Amino acid sequence: MKTTFYILLIFILSTTVACENDILNLTPLDAVSEGAVWDDLDLVNLYVNARYNELPHGFSKWAGGLRFTGITDESYHQHEQPHLRKHTNGGLTSDNLFFFNGFWFDAYEAIRNNTILLEQTETSELDADKISQFRAEARYLRAYFYAELISRYGGVPLIESTFQLEDDFSLERARYEDVVAFIIKELDLAIPDLLDRNKAVGEHFGRLTKGAGLALKARTLLYAASPLNNQQNSTEKWSEVALACEALFERNEYSLSGDYSGLFLNPSDPEVIFFKQFIDEFGEETSNSPEGYYQYTGGHRIDEWRFPNGSGGWVSENPTQNFIDQYETLSGEIPVLGYTGSDDNLQPILNPAATDYDPARPYDNRDPRFAFSVYHDEAIFKGREIEMWNPGKDSRDPSVDFWWNGSVLSYGIRKSLDESWSFESNFGSQQPWIYMRLSEFYLTYAEAQYHLGREDLARDYVNRIRARQGVNMPPIDASGLALLDKIKHERKIELAFEGNRWYDARRWRDAEIDFSQSVIGLEVTKTATAKSYRFYVEETRSYPENHYVWPLPIQEILRSNLEQNPGY
Repeated sequence: MKTTFYILLIFILSTTVACENDILNLTPLDAVSEGAVWDDLDLVNLYVNARYNELPHGFSKWAGGLRFTGITDESYHQHEQPHLRKHTNGGLTSDNLFFFNGFWFDAYEAIRNNTILLEQTETSELDADKISQFRAEARYLRAYFYAELISRYGGVPLIESTFQLEDDFSLERARYEDVVAFIIKELDLAIPDLLDRNKAVGEHFGRLTKGAGLALKARTLLYAASPLNNQQNSTEKWSEVALACEALFERNEYSLSGDYSGLFLNPSDPEVIFFKQFIDEFGEETSNSPEGYYQYTGGHRIDEWRFPNGSGGWVSENPTQNFIDQYETLSGEIPVLGYTGSDDNLQPILNPAATDYDPARPYDNRDPRFAFSVYHDEAIFKGREIEMWNPGKDSRDPSVDFWWNGSVLSYGIRKSLDESWSFESNFGSQQPWIYMRLSEFYLTYAEAQYHLGREDLARDYVNRIRARQGVNMPPIDASGLALLDKIKHERKIELAFEGNRWYDARRWRDAEIDFSQSVIGLEVTKTATAKSYRFYVEETRSYPENHYVWPLPIQEILRSNLEQNPGY
């Protein structure tokens, strides 16, 4: 007899067995019955609202959700490194993903919950427009979770309806292409009934919009058109990406922000397409996943996790020196091309074309997005100067407060931080997690146009981002493969620390090289007259080919006939 597995069991609806004795058919007195939910528009609305809470985000959990920066070349997670080393040193197995495995179970539970709504409202007699909107939101959310699943695991079981007790629970993994087709079909059905952006205000603020539907469609098609999933480089797939982006742009609902720093605190910014909003209060709850990891409800604590230790924070993810070097000078040149020398005393290889770079003043004359995204020695934070040197206020010197949280690499992530937060306040944080913003899709469009041979158009959309108010970086003028490299680089810098890098390097099949680079750190020394900088190797990394997809959780393998991914 075939074994069943967890994700299918959670699809079984709680049903009341019909009883011949009417005395047992009682309406529950301590809860809302399932039938009552679907007969009351307000209760249906509450049910849909609860589905938004199931969305993962980059501020929650220790290493789960969308907090991927610590397993990329962007950063080194100083508190979770013993666990994340499985990802960064090629040691993944189906039972050591460390909290990331929980997403599999969370995703299928969310898919089930949205499927229930679609089934229960199919013949609803309630307000037709409202029910159509709620059904569209459920379709979007179900598509979102499938898009995230295939980005991690490749093909997965594709479940379109809830299971009854008498059903056969043994399913095979669907092909990646078939899940993509399902996602696009669902989005095409949902988009017409989602709200216009100008209607997502007041009590509807934060609800899904047509723009969010088109953005998820473009992102899904982009991943499917990229080298990891499109080894023949089909131009038809790139055409589909371009058309989805054009449909988004033609809505004229979004524009590039003139406040690159502030937009991450402002969900109403004209660049923001889809976001998750929070409240001040937070608490801890245990997930239903077999791993039992905890996550925050209500608000989150990203300010505490990422503030410098001199301001009461944990620093957590430290941007690597390798990534810092990727920020161009104001003339548009990458200042450091690599390193030579011993691991404990590396010497930077300077780019002779970067004439505006001074190694004695390494943070001057840099792309403005650097200062908006990273804090470093001498940066002004909460009205004071960051001190990464020993025994500076933000160092790991035992003489300073919270020294154990001092940055290992001498950098911290600044993007999205609310500098009004204080650890004395005892409150969580409430800035939004931004899933999608317009600049991502300008870059997606540029990449698609490059593959379609329209290099002028590709350069134009990259340069629109670089020329935005407050950034004003010089335009790119590359062509051929150099243009593709420029597009990739711009995506790396523009979307830094927002969760995109993990997906991008993998879909390009660049992760084997990019994620295998040794992590370089910085030590700052201060004397009475000057500062000096020592570069060193903090950690060596590797990225084997099988890491392009994750192993299915061991719990599923033991309970089912599912085929494990290669290499695990």
